[in-house]
Amino acid sequence: MKSKKSIRIKNISQWQLLKQMNNNGFFGKKKIPEEVIIKIFRIIYSKELGQEGFVVLCFSKVDDDLIGIEDIVGLYPYRLWLDEDMDEIETRTKKGKIKRWYIAHVRVRGQRAKIAVIYTSTKDE
Repeated sequence: MKSKKSIRIKNISQWQLLKQMNNNGFFGKKKIPEEVIIKIFRIIYSKELGQEGFVVLCFSKVDDDLIGIEDIVGLYPYRLWLDEDMDEIETRTKKGKIKRWYIAHVRVRGQRAKIAVIYTSTKDE
């Protein structure tokens, strides 16, 4: 099984570091679209995740199901609950193709933590 590359962002200072790394070319070809960076800021700034929550940004493509999302979050042995509502961010590549990023809202059973998982899917569109 191939490991998924992801980053956890918990506060505004970590978001600022992510933005600086993105603008300085640290991620190379895997540069994060500006729309995704702005959405991460809005999620963290709104404090909708609570004190213990965080955003997980995955650079690898993910199977669009609970098991794929559980692998990204990596909170074994906790049981995760995937909310029904999912958000979508449409971006354009340099070649003009539309790329979709998805936001899955996850809750950890037995804790107050809320997690927003941002990823691209392996599904063909």
